[in-house]
Amino acid sequence: MNETILTWAREKILDGVLEEFKKLAAIPRPSKHEEQVSNFLKKFFEEHGFEVVQDNFKNIIAEIPASPGKENSPLTILQAHMDMVCVAAEGCEFNPTSDPIKLIRGEKFLEAQGTSLGADDGIGIAEILYLVKNRDAFSHGKLRVIFTTDEEEGMNGANNLDKKFFADAKYLVNCDSEKFGEIVAGSAGNVHATFWRELHYVRPDTKLPNNLEIKIGGLRGGHSGEEISSGRINAIKVAAQIMRQVTKYGKIRLSNLRGGKAFNVIPDSAEIIFATDIKSEVVQKICAELEQKFKNVYSATEPDIKIEAQIIKRPDKVLHLKDYDALTNIITLIHSGVYMMSPENPAQVLASANLGAVRMDDEIVELKILPRANSDELLEEFIEGFSQAARLCAFESKFSTSLPAWNFNPESKLLKFAKEIFAEQNSYAPEVKTIHAGLEPSIFSKKNPALDIISIGTTNENIHSPNERLHLDTVAPHVKFIAGLLEKISDTEV
Repeated sequence: MNETILTWAREKILDGVLEEFKKLAAIPRPSKHEEQVSNFLKKFFEEHGFEVVQDNFKNIIAEIPASPGKENSPLTILQAHMDMVCVAAEGCEFNPTSDPIKLIRGEKFLEAQGTSLGADDGIGIAEILYLVKNRDAFSHGKLRVIFTTDEEEGMNGANNLDKKFFADAKYLVNCDSEKFGEIVAGSAGNVHATFWRELHYVRPDTKLPNNLEIKIGGLRGGHSGEEISSGRINAIKVAAQIMRQVTKYGKIRLSNLRGGKAFNVIPDSAEIIFATDIKSEVVQKICAELEQKFKNVYSATEPDIKIEAQIIKRPDKVLHLKDYDALTNIITLIHSGVYMMSPENPAQVLASANLGAVRMDDEIVELKILPRANSDELLEEFIEGFSQAARLCAFESKFSTSLPAWNFNPESKLLKFAKEIFAEQNSYAPEVKTIHAGLEPSIFSKKNPALDIISIGTTNENIHSPNERLHLDTVAPHVKFIAGLLEKISDTEV
């Protein structure tokens, strides 16, 4: 028997994939800033002699010819996204548009120094590049590689892909899932909601002599879909609770509130700046009591929460009371967390929302919220409810085009192939599931309703956070899984 990828040593495959990932980590690639990485990928395919298209949205589409004798096999798309959520740990200086990701390879994990790793979805791209470079080591039909942009902040790359790239394909393998051993065959829809309000400031009253900054930190944060049911605390919601508690002891006038990083990241920190007539030691005592309260309630999920108050210089301006009330009211009213669980499967989240970020400047305050639902009807329920909350609090609101839910197909031939190959290679059956997160297959399935799709991936922990890490022992098995699946498909005909 000739040596193939399926018989190669795991360390050989791992080293090869990580070499590709290292190149990606050196290229800054936050959402909406993918030009450099897109050009890099275009050059890769050109240098290897493949037909490649870079569209107006910087998506990359490359055509890989079939192995000799496999020309009549179905066309399969291998797909991943090139952007990443760039977040840094508190105190880590990091510019996501110019700084590379600094990798730390341990015995079991690949991590980043002080930032998110970008294995979501850089490892998917790295594996596909590795397979393309070693395409002669396994048999396959015609392949189309599609790398999309802006997946994390709106899926604009996927939305704007020409549907002609899907019309002639039979199968699509999305490499953006987060646990080896799971085959995802359905996902939630979502909509990006933005609320904003014009602000009015006044000079701080001299009767409010104390000026403080409260910092909330030490929270775990994480992905607002996959980890929304894990009991993690939302720092913006904590900030609202603190302000309500402090006002029981006197007056406060807010100068600034900021927290969170993005729609799809559970906020792990927030800051409040205000003037007050309450003594600083009283505020510090309130913060210490609330910190202990949260530790008592969330000891299993948020043991490291910190709520600290310190004296600062007097702010130049504070919010008018009407604006302060409107802001705290809407933060309180907006649902953030699990909204509905599945009656059939109590472990499956059906609907949730994440209050992802709040920002104030000299003119407006803006909130970013991401509702998710595994049915389009539940998503519409969120939109109606949030619109009403915005009106009640005199906020303007804007909703993006909804990402539809990707519905499970029990007749999927690709899923059947994948289950067989995985069990043969790993001696146990994979778990088939739908997930409470948005995936690009939701969009692709609408571009070609006959397209048979699954999503698979390596095991990645704590994505969208500085604690993100890749389980190294899942990389080679995942590469072999993809290669084995492509060989299985190549034995069939259109």
